[in-house]
Amino acid sequence: MKKLKRLSILRHGNAEPYGFNQDELRELTTLGVAEVKTTARAFASKAEVFDAVFVSPYVRAQQTAKIFLADLELSVDIQSCPLITPYGKEMEVSAWLDEQPYESILLVTHQPFAHQFVDFLVDEPLPMNFAMTTATLTSVEGEFFAGACCQFRWCISPS
Repeated sequence: MKKLKRLSILRHGNAEPYGFNQDELRELTTLGVAEVKTTARAFASKAEVFDAVFVSPYVRAQQTAKIFLADLELSVDIQSCPLITPYGKEMEVSAWLDEQPYESILLVTHQPFAHQFVDFLVDEPLPMNFAMTTATLTSVEGEFFAGACCQFRWCISPS
């Protein structure tokens, strides 16, 4: 049996309103920063760490990753990943993730991809109240990352 790998998926915090052709430049609002810090504090109680952090190149996701990791005082390299934008493709991302050598990975991404990806990975229906609202962090684990091959672990939401 292969060792289980953990994947955490963090949706960015609340961001500025959507503007014409500027989605990738939207920044976090004051509320968004507070949401990310709240999620980070709740995550700290789980005493888990990440081997790698991959972040969408969009500004709000990059800000979310930096704030989240700084609040946890974690020193992990942040790598930009164009596969995990709002338009990410579940099968493409899962195949890419499965090739990564890490045991515990954090993805910082967006809707609708975040919810769709969690739903794609888990082998049972998600909890009835599950939602990837802003700054929600969800964790799954499995021997590999593919459709219906992971178990839902937990979810932290700032609201």
